[in-house]
Amino acid sequence: MPAVPMTAVIAPIAPSPETLSRTRERFAALLGADAVLNADTGLGVFHDPFEGPQAQGHQPSLAIQPATVEQVQEALRLARELGIHVWTSSMGRNFGYGGSAPVVDGGVVLNLRRMNRILDIDERNGFAAIEPGVTFADLYAALRKDDIPLMMSVPDLGWGSMTANALEHGIGYNVLGDHASALCGLEVVLPDGSLLHTGQGGIPDSPLWHCHRRGFGPAVDDLFKQSNLGIVTKAGVQLMPRPEVIMTGTIRCEGKEDVGPLLDMVRRLLQAGVLQGVPMLVSSPPSATGDGGGAFTAENLRKVLRPGRWNLRFGLYGHEALVASRRAILEAEVAKIPGAVLEARTYAGDSGPDEVEPRDLIAAGIPNQVLLERLTGVFGKNFGHMDFSPVLPFDAAYAHRTESLLGETMARFGLIGAFGLLCFPRSMVSASLIMFDASDQARVDAARVAVRHLCDEVAGWGCAPYRAHVALVDHVQDKFAYNDGAMARFYTRLKDALDPAGMLAPGNHGIWASGQRPDGG
Repeated sequence: MPAVPMTAVIAPIAPSPETLSRTRERFAALLGADAVLNADTGLGVFHDPFEGPQAQGHQPSLAIQPATVEQVQEALRLARELGIHVWTSSMGRNFGYGGSAPVVDGGVVLNLRRMNRILDIDERNGFAAIEPGVTFADLYAALRKDDIPLMMSVPDLGWGSMTANALEHGIGYNVLGDHASALCGLEVVLPDGSLLHTGQGGIPDSPLWHCHRRGFGPAVDDLFKQSNLGIVTKAGVQLMPRPEVIMTGTIRCEGKEDVGPLLDMVRRLLQAGVLQGVPMLVSSPPSATGDGGGAFTAENLRKVLRPGRWNLRFGLYGHEALVASRRAILEAEVAKIPGAVLEARTYAGDSGPDEVEPRDLIAAGIPNQVLLERLTGVFGKNFGHMDFSPVLPFDAAYAHRTESLLGETMARFGLIGAFGLLCFPRSMVSASLIMFDASDQARVDAARVAVRHLCDEVAGWGCAPYRAHVALVDHVQDKFAYNDGAMARFYTRLKDALDPAGMLAPGNHGIWASGQRPDGG
């Protein structure tokens, strides 16, 4: 088979059976037979876990699992030679957005689970250097094993890759809950197989690679977040000192209009540094706004929601005296909201999972599966979800507007949805789960159409999701339409410069090489 020139665009189509057979043989020779998975040897876990029984589109052909950065480099060179496109994943646990499924059919999933080494934990400087197969649970176990006084930020489910979650702009809840901002110093394999160290890592043997985010000249780290311009094979993740005290709890309000003063208070206290991390607000509407059939009812949904019309989860961290001072300010502010109830629990900073209530594990930086266990316990083994996560102005009017839109959309499409808000000092991210029976293809399809509709509606407000399911990436990218899509054109120019063949993860986050997007957009 003739080699594909670096400048020849690889069409994003499924390979023929003959090409697929040759591809499997060549990758097996390069990586070992056990590192190449097909439909008979474990490929199923690299599909969208909620795609439905008659799934169409986003189907991988093979999965390969290199174990070293050198194997990643050689795998990309071989892919270009064979003229096939590669889709990357770390753990592939990002289920609400498609898991490991590629944007286009026929991709070879380059999965990084076997690259799972914790390379360094620097207690003094507060960082860990890790490979992309390291999960939140892995690093937590290593910190506990050696009693290292550092604390992690974790998302709702702790089974995924720390690196991939941060690269996808994932969100946790404590002081370093903006996971993308906690990355410091990346090792990246570029599409041509060459190797790049970002920031201070550009200096050979720099002691500052994972301590100082910028180098000399433009900082390029963000080019490799939510993109297809390279494969991150090592990352520095900054951690916070283990606090003396953790105080976590909730603020509960019962009135629909209470969200106004509650959010005003949260914004003020976040900007002032009184509240820490990323507080999460969840709503529990008093009446049903949709019915997905079977177990997927509004009544069952309320079983997994927190009590109160509005329920805000928060955490405070640090020296006991500082936490006590923050708590006193918070209590005084909550007292100004009629009917608001503050509940708080305090733990020692080194408390383990057996010492922390299940509802507080996330705020305490302890990876867990409590949310998934609760959801599957209520909705059953066929529970599926698709996430809708627009960035919104920090304003109660947008909370009401988005909650109403979600309820109306769920009723229209026969689905159920949970509405929440992740609170940053100057913006909010809606954390909405559209839930359905994943064994019912009609419900799966309805969820995709419903989320597409939600994206269209919030675009009219000047808003868009910060993450999207693989089936909707072009649709979301098209919402960034300023100056006739100048942003998308810029991404294409970067893609053409680094990956003119469009071989690496075509379509990821709506980024394509010139002339490669299937719909011509």
